[in-house]
Amino acid sequence: MTTARDVTLARLASAAYSDTGPPLPAGFTPLPANALAFTPGSGASFAEGIYHNRNAAALVATGPLNGVPTVVLAFRGSDDREDSINSLRDINADYPDFAPLISALDSYVAVTGIRNVAVTGHSLGGAMTQLYMSQHPNGATQYLAVTFGSPGALLDEANDPRIVDYVIASDPAVYLGEHRADTGAELRANPVLAGGAAFIAADTFPGLTVTDALASLPSLTRDYENRGITVLLPGLDGTVDPVSDFGELLRADPANHRVDLYTLRVAMEAAGTTGRNPAPLFDRDFYLARNPDVAAAGVDAQTHYEQFGWREGRDPDASFKTSFYLASNPDVAAAGVNPLEHYSTYGWREGRDPNPYFDPAFYLVSNPDVAAAGIDPLLHYEMWGWIEGRDPGPSFDTTRYLAANPDVLAAGIDPLGHYLQFGIEEGRIF
Repeated sequence: MTTARDVTLARLASAAYSDTGPPLPAGFTPLPANALAFTPGSGASFAEGIYHNRNAAALVATGPLNGVPTVVLAFRGSDDREDSINSLRDINADYPDFAPLISALDSYVAVTGIRNVAVTGHSLGGAMTQLYMSQHPNGATQYLAVTFGSPGALLDEANDPRIVDYVIASDPAVYLGEHRADTGAELRANPVLAGGAAFIAADTFPGLTVTDALASLPSLTRDYENRGITVLLPGLDGTVDPVSDFGELLRADPANHRVDLYTLRVAMEAAGTTGRNPAPLFDRDFYLARNPDVAAAGVDAQTHYEQFGWREGRDPDASFKTSFYLASNPDVAAAGVNPLEHYSTYGWREGRDPNPYFDPAFYLVSNPDVAAAGIDPLLHYEMWGWIEGRDPGPSFDTTRYLAANPDVLAAGIDPLGHYLQFGIEEGRIF
């Protein structure tokens, strides 16, 4: 079952992938070098929790996972040409560069008696996670891992229930990694297919060229292995239909490998286990806190909103304003339909605003990657956009609000949701 733990690790994997570190999820802080008693060797560095050694990079942070103090090691994913070449030819190639960091972290865990270590990463970072877990059996310290879009690593096949592998069903990079041998044989036997596959690989792997992809064909002789439990997530088309053969691989959309799509899909999957689906913008805890009569009645929060709440002007979460949406869209009000359901199904695609400060059309034009993914822009902003410094509309500046309100930044709270719920009444500025 997907939980908040997995969402937190998805965000940490994404932070490591971008190689920029903070902002981190609420409660997490970078582990400093002096805490590890770690002095990087020549050509390596470790600052603000971020380790670099040649082309290898990782983030080390501490914070609560499901309420338990945990050290998290998040490996960077493939984000440049060298990483992408290694991902195709020998995905284990970068792992030795992490040896100084791993040795220091192992010593830190042993000396401090840390009981819980979590490891994560997207794409190449997922492969590094697989290798790390193969060398760290449970003992006094319990290890767990969650990967996202991992193509696997050069490992013998084995079962490791401590690992959860999230896979967008139509992610071509995962299929290619786990079917390298058959794919390589087929491509080497058919130069025409090889050319088409090389263009897809160049679109999928950052910095990779068609020439790089073609030059990698001789190395595709052994499958990569993902140990652990696989959880399939829907792709851009909303289906959970995995790539099943080479023909489907050639037709697969490379955008299904993107780290931000994984983060969103995991968050939506977790929302389904906490009462937020089928309306992903419904926040059960928010609704019950704002409506103590509903909490006292012991009725299901989302059912109450769908049957009574929206008619009474109650809001389903901090950023969706029921009365504002109905007043701004008299056709929706006249139709007598649930405004949140209308917005989620039609409204954002039609450029209808869910609150006075969020402009879906502005957000999609400003963020073509979100538009290409076909994602509800408000949901994207709530889950990830504000962390990346994206603005919800022309009249709200995310970065300025967080800079002006360091308590909101420290709490790891969606700044627009905070402003709508508290900031306006408190006279906060941005």
